Amino acid sequence: MMIAFGRFLELSLPAANVLESLGFYRSLGFAECATGDIRRWHYAVVTDGQVCIGLHGAGVEEPTLSFVRPGLAPHVAELAQRGHDIEWQQLGPDDFHEAALRAPDGHLIRMMEARTFSPGEPPATGPLGAMGTEVAIHCRDFSTAAGYYESAGFLPLEPGAALSRRLQAPGLVIALSEGAGPAGCALRFRCRDPDRTAQDLKSRDFLVRSGPGGFELRAPEGTRLLLEG
Repeated sequence: MMIAFGRFLELSLPAANVLESLGFYRSLGFAECATGDIRRWHYAVVTDGQVCIGLHGAGVEEPTLSFVRPGLAPHVAELAQRGHDIEWQQLGPDDFHEAALRAPDGHLIRMMEARTFSPGEPPATGPLGAMGTEVAIHCRDFSTAAGYYESAGFLPLEPGAALSRRLQAPGLVIALSEGAGPAGCALRFRCRDPDRTAQDLKSRDFLVRSGPGGFELRAPEGTRLLLEG
């Protein structure tokens, strides 16, 4: 059965200091989106025009792929009936409907009934000179993870190597790769000129390190931002 998470909303991140993280992304050129009052905690959203990042002062314990799925309650009931493990759910008559399940790669998938922020205007110029932005997901068992996301409606962007693949769903591109280390995720920016971008960031006192495929910097909440060609 197709799991059908819904339309991608945001990469939800736990942020101990939301204002510090917000300032970091805005200084890189991300635009801030207007959030509603659904969340009871400090919450901000930024976008580079391709991916939205939700910064949560509470309520989110780990990086999470969050989707909007109208008609969530019956959908969750059907998923449970078909044997999918629902990690948690909040579907009461007075609740903002949400539910989560965990992908085989260990990452949490969150589905909610409706949006929690307005799309807003994307930045006039893409931050970091990025031609494309994707969520890079490291997994221990590539074939199982790829099969899971494809069963949720993600489509391959290219055949890919035996242990890596880029998959696309509405509003999101993920890059799966297998390795021996712990599962994790990062934001990958495919830049026109990574060297020039890195030099520009260093000149503005960002801490930029060389990495296997280009350069890396870290946001205050710990998210890895990868700059690659």
